Amino acid sequence: MNLKPTDIIEQVSRPTPTVRRRFSFLIYFMVLAIVVMTCRGFYLQIVKGAEFRDRAENNRVHAIIDSAPRGVIYDRNGIQLVENISSTDLLFDPVLLPDEEEEGYLLESLAELLPDVDVEKTYNALALTRKQQRPNLIAKALDHDDVLRLQEEEDRIRGTRLVSSLVRKYPRAHSIARMLGYTSTVSPKELAEDDELYPTDTTGKEGVEMTYDRTLRGVHGVSYTEVNASGREQTDLGSVSAVAGEDISLTIDVELQDFIYGLFSELDQKKRDEEDKKASGSAIVMNPNDGAVISLVNYPSYNPNIFSQPTMHSQSGSVLKDDQNPLFNRVLSGTYPSGSTIKPFLAAAALEEKIITSKTILQSTGGIAIGPWSFSDWKVGGHGPTDVKKALAESVNTFFYSITGGYEGFNGLGIQEATRYLKMFGWSEPTGIDLPSEAAGFLPSPAWKEKVKGESWYIGDTYHFGIGQGDVLVTPLQVAASTSIIANGGTPVVPYVAEKEKKKKRVSVSKRNLQTVREGMRQAVTNGSARNLSTITPAIAGKTGTSQIGGTEDTHAWFTSFAPYEDPEIVVTVLLERGGEGDKDAVPFAKEIWQWIIENDV
Repeated sequence: MNLKPTDIIEQVSRPTPTVRRRFSFLIYFMVLAIVVMTCRGFYLQIVKGAEFRDRAENNRVHAIIDSAPRGVIYDRNGIQLVENISSTDLLFDPVLLPDEEEEGYLLESLAELLPDVDVEKTYNALALTRKQQRPNLIAKALDHDDVLRLQEEEDRIRGTRLVSSLVRKYPRAHSIARMLGYTSTVSPKELAEDDELYPTDTTGKEGVEMTYDRTLRGVHGVSYTEVNASGREQTDLGSVSAVAGEDISLTIDVELQDFIYGLFSELDQKKRDEEDKKASGSAIVMNPNDGAVISLVNYPSYNPNIFSQPTMHSQSGSVLKDDQNPLFNRVLSGTYPSGSTIKPFLAAAALEEKIITSKTILQSTGGIAIGPWSFSDWKVGGHGPTDVKKALAESVNTFFYSITGGYEGFNGLGIQEATRYLKMFGWSEPTGIDLPSEAAGFLPSPAWKEKVKGESWYIGDTYHFGIGQGDVLVTPLQVAASTSIIANGGTPVVPYVAEKEKKKKRVSVSKRNLQTVREGMRQAVTNGSARNLSTITPAIAGKTGTSQIGGTEDTHAWFTSFAPYEDPEIVVTVLLERGGEGDKDAVPFAKEIWQWIIENDV
């Protein structure tokens, strides 16, 4: 076939169908690639740009926290109650973490170097560090040998950092533990809820440490350094200095605190030796005029250092398993039948409601009877003719049966009025002290009994109420606070250990009627159930109480008191759990406290 030159040129220049298809596919592919790259660039630079810039900056700039010293706590006389001890912690640092494929080696190395640290917790801390892009704690308060070993092996544990921190030490461990509380490592929940906290922080978990945690905590400082790709520090970029937490001065006299705790310890040893029993209880000393708490003792107690110092954590098990429950705050959270400490407040109510006058005489013949039920006096044969002052001085049960529930034509307050006045004196509600975990106490009512027990309210319930037995429950602090109202002439005060609250509205009881009650409480010391205190100067007034413990023969021993009688400055309230009787056991205990207060001019 003969081809002309023009035919050859035409065939070469005209592409075949296959070539055309390939060429079109190439064009489409290039266009698609351009579109994808454009969209990806838009996403990275516009949508996620700020995030990646922040991440890059964080990866370049290393922030090292400078822990703020926690504020120091002092007693009323300037005696230091806590110390801050330097320690070293180990953290995972997101800036220094190796690639994920190297995590196994890191975890294995940590397990070998720190065999006492829980492996699972370490793994979780590492995962959290990657997720949150913020440091997380591996181990706190390492001992010196561990620190040296970790420093020597730093290449094996790349991704971690040793940092300085502070832990709390309590020199006067047991006597003041329930009031001061303790600090411990910040919890995950606290970290999530408070952006100002760091994994190396400690926070207050009980007592003053908890109530005033933010005040004591301070503000951390921070140092900024530039790091290279391997995490090595290159350039110092400046720092912000830490601001120490505020110091706090308490109203507590720690020497008195130690003395009262010592009294409990001696009583405990005596009971163990003589009766094969243990002692427990509480005592409060406070100013009735402004609510300042001078001493607040719980017994038994515990060593708060075992919770605040990680090197002592292994000892916590013995405290948690102790059958005396030393972690229980008996002063604030313990609720007990009040026994006869209820009587001054019911006497004030009966006087104010004109159920009685200061001259009303009721006969005490040993008890009263309602049908087949009898309600006895503690004194066989009774106390004879009794007015309100004698009833308080000798704790005459039949007098208070009558003024509370009525008897043989004599009208009593009735349960509703009696309850109303007790609430006025602060019973069945927290006092408002600046410490956590305060209980409210309890005052039973006919409606409560019907709902909870499925039973009607009987006159016997009112009689038991009138002498502080049955279902009446009160905290030792409530008894001290309500005693303060009688001592100061009618003004409720809020107990406090650091920050004073405003006074409450005066109770609706006349000063004359309160003075009658005060005279009865003074007679309890001069010739009544608390006459053991009659030789002490200045003059003391008080009320004993012995409360039964349901289903047992044991009784709680109460005594609440104030002095000087004419112008009260101090209230002392004592509760001995299962400690016997108010006059025989609580009064001698309180006498030791009063003598120390007077001798040391508190």
